[in-house]
This record gives sequence, C-alpha cells and structure tokens, in this order.
Amino acid sequence: MMIRRTILAICLAFAPLWSQNISHTFVARGIELFYAADFEESMRILQNAIINEPLGDEELYYSHLYVGFCHIRLGSDSNTIRLYFQRAIAILPDMELDPMRIPPDLYDAFNAVKKSSLGSIIVHSDPLDATVLLIGAKTSKVDRKSTPAIFRNLLENSYQVAVSKKGYETFSGDVNVRAGVSDTLNVILLKKEKSFLAKYWPYGAGAIAASAAILAITTGGGNGGPSEPPPTLPTPPARP
Repeated sequence: MMIRRTILAICLAFAPLWSQNISHTFVARGIELFYAADFEESMRILQNAIINEPLGDEELYYSHLYVGFCHIRLGSDSNTIRLYFQRAIAILPDMELDPMRIPPDLYDAFNAVKKSSLGSIIVHSDPLDATVLLIGAKTSKVDRKSTPAIFRNLLENSYQVAVSKKGYETFSGDVNVRAGVSDTLNVILLKKEKSFLAKYWPYGAGAIAASAAILAITTGGGNGGPSEPPPTLPTPPARP
C-alpha cells in the first residue's frame, strides 16, 4: 500500500511536467519545486535558468510563467507578477494554459493579464471569401485566412494587411493593434479593369477579318494571283 501511495504522489507531482513537454533539467526541477510548495527555491532555479541557460521558446515561456506563479504564492506586488506574465505572453502569445493542470486562481490571474495585453483584428470584405494576409512588422510572421477572418492573440504593434481575390484589385495597408482591444477592418475590393487590348480585341478581330474578306474578293483569283484583264474583242470587218 505504501509503495502505491508513493507512486501516486510521484505521478501527481510530475503530471504538470508531462503535459507541458519540459525537457530542460533546471526548468523541470523549478516547476517540480513549485508544486512541492517550495516557492523561493523554485523561483531561484527558474530565474537562473532564464539568465544562464540556452532555453527554447516553450521552456522560456514556462520559466517566466512559473516565476510569476511563485510571486503570487509569495504575495509579491501585482506589477512584478504582471511583468513575468507579459514576458511569457510575448514569447508565445498563442499558448493556452490547461485549466485541468493549473490551479484556478493562477489560471484566472494569468488569463486576465493576457486578455489585457493582446488585441485582435476582424477583417470583413466585399466580396466575401477573399484571402487575408497579416504580416507582423517585427517578426515577419505571416497568418493567412479567408474573410470574414478573425486574428486573435496579437501583440500590440503595427501589422501589414493584404486582402486579395481573383478578378479584383488587391488592397494593402497597415493596421495598429491595441492591447485589450478588438478592432474591425472593412475592405471593399474593386474589380480589375480589362486592358485596352483585352477589352477591344473581339471588335478589332472582327474588323480585321471583314477587311481581309473584302480584300480577298476584290483582289483574289482562283489561283491566288492577281486577276487578268478581259481579252480585247476583234474589230468587225468593213461593210462592202
């Protein structure tokens, strides 16, 4: 029975690590200490990893996240907590926490900061089903969707937007995303004008064909060469 309880305790302690794909030793150890309620040591290890270890984006994200969680448990000021949460959000703005793994109060505290730190853009177009490209000014990350399109979890910044559809002129411009705000962009696409040749070619081709037919009738012969003049009739004989 004691062995079973020990195994269960180990599984519960490491469950958050398995769900978060943490492989770095120091980061995993820091998170483990957090769930063991050793918040000061957890924070020390995670801060050291942030400064001195070559971490990937996901490991950096969770390191900042759990330092923020430690500050909550230690009763730190709200500005410090918000700072670490915002750093995590800036690294992976699309990352979602698992409410089954994170304590409810910590989950709500983080999402409140996330909601106030990120913005969104809704793009409508006339006609519908146009392609929208949203390009980050700093990251050059490209998101592609079809209208009506919603782009969520955007960092406060300037973005390039391009809206296109076959047979219509492409719209392009810059939009500013504001933290905690959802903005709407309405785009009316203009139909493309046909080129002069494409617009008048059916009429021009018909005129050329008619001219060629008239020319063939007036100048052509059976053998394809110019027609011969009619022969001269003989002069009638003089009267007796």
